[in-house]
Amino acid sequence: MTLSQFFAFGVDPSQAIPGSYNYALVLLSYLVAALGSYAFLQFATRIAELRDAGLRLGWLAIGAIAMGGGIWAMHFIGMLAHILPIPVSYDPGITALSIVPAILAAAIALHVVARPVVTTPRLLIGGTLMGAGIGAMHYTGMSALQLDALVRYDPTLFAASIGVAVLLAILALQTREWISRVRPAQLGGQREVVGALILGFAVTAMHYTAMASTYCFAADGQRVGVTDIDEAAFAAVIALIASLVLLLALVAVIFDRRVAQEARMRAEAMDSHRRTREQLFQAQKMEAVGQLTGGVAHDFNNILTIVLANADAILEDETVSPRIAKRAQQICDAGQKATELTRQLLAFSRKQILKPEKSDLGDIVAATGQLLRRTLGEHVVVQTAGAAQLWTVNVDRTQVETSLINLCINARDAMPTGGRITIETGNVTLDRDYVESQEDEIAAGDYVLLSVTDTGTGMPPEVAKRAFEPFFTTKPPGKGSGLGLSMVYGFIRQSNGHIEIYSEAGQGTTVKMYFPRSDQRSSAIAPVRREAPPGGSERILVVEDEDAVRVIVGEQLEALGYDVHLAGGAEQALALLRSERFDLVLTDVVMPGRLNGKGLADEIVRSWPGTRVVFMSGYSENALLNDGRLDSGVMLLAKPHQKADLARIVRSALSRGGGQAVGDAALQG
Repeated sequence: MTLSQFFAFGVDPSQAIPGSYNYALVLLSYLVAALGSYAFLQFATRIAELRDAGLRLGWLAIGAIAMGGGIWAMHFIGMLAHILPIPVSYDPGITALSIVPAILAAAIALHVVARPVVTTPRLLIGGTLMGAGIGAMHYTGMSALQLDALVRYDPTLFAASIGVAVLLAILALQTREWISRVRPAQLGGQREVVGALILGFAVTAMHYTAMASTYCFAADGQRVGVTDIDEAAFAAVIALIASLVLLLALVAVIFDRRVAQEARMRAEAMDSHRRTREQLFQAQKMEAVGQLTGGVAHDFNNILTIVLANADAILEDETVSPRIAKRAQQICDAGQKATELTRQLLAFSRKQILKPEKSDLGDIVAATGQLLRRTLGEHVVVQTAGAAQLWTVNVDRTQVETSLINLCINARDAMPTGGRITIETGNVTLDRDYVESQEDEIAAGDYVLLSVTDTGTGMPPEVAKRAFEPFFTTKPPGKGSGLGLSMVYGFIRQSNGHIEIYSEAGQGTTVKMYFPRSDQRSSAIAPVRREAPPGGSERILVVEDEDAVRVIVGEQLEALGYDVHLAGGAEQALALLRSERFDLVLTDVVMPGRLNGKGLADEIVRSWPGTRVVFMSGYSENALLNDGRLDSGVMLLAKPHQKADLARIVRSALSRGGGQAVGDAALQG
């Protein structure tokens, strides 16, 4: 086929066969497109929730077939809506073939949208490919036309139709986020419906824009064999079949989401019991490893004493040859390194000799901070944030400084291209509820917190869980002994303190060290006298991707009298918010998926302004503010928290009444 057989070159468009539209079929084509778009949004949400690659691929294929079939059905109903004063029919083979680019276009769209984060480059590339696929479907379908006329396309309008298809495809892929920004709060649970209506309009507009480029000219001779069809009846059959397929797909994905939600709820209940057993096992393992390493280090020190003494004796003997003296010096150097190794092992096993003295951690941080800025390099920014009227502690100052330097060097190594380290101090009180949930045996009471937060690569849960084990390291051979964190752990435990790691892969790490307050009026082992924490009966939604944390926070709030519902991520939370009313949402800051805690809060402010929002995070407050993850003036509950702190911040948020849910005042827990 030559270009002149495809495009209308040098012809008068006014000579084309005039046509008209059956507007009932135009409306029907739009409704089919809207139904397909609704299925598309449901599939995109489900695929974004999945972590298993096989399941994601399976649902993507089903969604592409359903959505592609909907686009294809819309296209042919739209073609049937265009009425010509001559008989028209379609080639069955080419008609069937035209569904392939529609399915591919839908697959590309789902692959782009059903992601935790949809970047602008992905959006542009995906929209371009989707628009090109829909254009290919349209013109392939047009080639299936059989009529006694010459079909030609205006070259300018043809190019414009492809451009419009690409532009509308990009806008269509942005529908979910765009709707979240511009919709009024009254839409509530109708978000998918509104999104489907807009997305369906974009898909339908692509078709009718392409139809505007098509001209039909009378042929020189009449061709035989063209049988006219009943457009309305044919369109009704296509719409019925497409609707049945889409409805079956919708039932499948909605049922699957319901089953997955029930499975998560059962798993959460089981995880609460497994977590208790796991805590006991981990505590016993760390205690056994500590006893073993302490014994080995003690015996090894005795051996090293003999080795180093003999090496020194050889070096002092002036009668030995230089060759022997050189070997003795090598033995001495190796022995010194082994001595440092045993010192670290003794620190982990809590058998090193400490020299505690009454100290102000703020002074130690200020003195060490100057050294750290010179040691870590210009590519690392070190920030400090000290609390006013910090309590004093009884600690070995040298060991605190060594621990702080160790943590900052680890943080620097986790930021190979540079980043920010935030060192903070503060006064905290650990209650019985918190200490009973920890693996280590710690006493309830007053503590001074020293935390180090970096903006580095972070750690997955399985790595963070083993971080304090001796000789465990993720660094390449020769780059670390794996004893830095274990030494810090041993020193903290020997000082009757507590240490905890909070980390997310790709989001950085916070290490929190708790030192007992030196001037507590009563023993830390004695129960802390507390007033009954404030409670209530309001409806609260807890959003946390960590199963065990989500369950325990829910149990604490239920014990305070609240009506509590749980969600494992922002998308699940939004689904609940659309169908139910909540007085407050308590959400983690860092979560996987398309939206993190801040993104979820922004959605809530726009759509449900009467719902209060409280953040919770294991990262330190100043680190979150400096890194831009939270705005100043938010309500933040620090992890780990006491039940009393949780009760106070929730009650305070609920007692404020109407107004903005985020950003009207600061309250730290």
